[in-house]
Amino acid sequence: MATDEILVKRAQGGELAAYGDLVERYQDRVYGLAARLLATPEDARDAAQEVFIKVFRALPGFDLRAEFATWLYRIATNVCLDMLRRRLREQLHNYRGSDSGRSNILKDDRAGPEDALLAKERLKELQRAVMDLPDDYRVALVLHHYQQMSYRQVADCLGLPEKTVATRIHRAKLMLKQKLLPGGEDGAL
Repeated sequence: MATDEILVKRAQGGELAAYGDLVERYQDRVYGLAARLLATPEDARDAAQEVFIKVFRALPGFDLRAEFATWLYRIATNVCLDMLRRRLREQLHNYRGSDSGRSNILKDDRAGPEDALLAKERLKELQRAVMDLPDDYRVALVLHHYQQMSYRQVADCLGLPEKTVATRIHRAKLMLKQKLLPGGEDGAL
């Protein structure tokens, strides 16, 4: 299996199959990131497609001293944030606590109907709470917890100091506790 660096070099040299290998390698991760940030499968698919178009166009200028995955995640994060800002501008007058554009993409079919309903409601509540976080906090939290990136990787992806990332993740967790737990009491997130 070729490394990212080898595939990038080959893609920069005009080999479309190498670029296809990069897309195949990262498409699920980019879609997963977009799904967590945007919360609708349609928007996530649109964002992932836009990310790979932007990456293709920018690949000739990619500096091979940088890590490809970090660069890719940075582009993906920026595309998602742009989509969120556009959506917010377009729907601001209609968006007052409505969940109309959100959907539950995870289902637990193994539980009984009552348990499944409760789990679905808790998941929706968590998704709403994460979506209601300010962009800076939501992005850092999603990259760290859902994409399993280290603080250093998140910092590189967002172009921030590692301490700032740690602070944003900590504050995001505190905000979620306040929204989800009675009285914002101690509890594991």
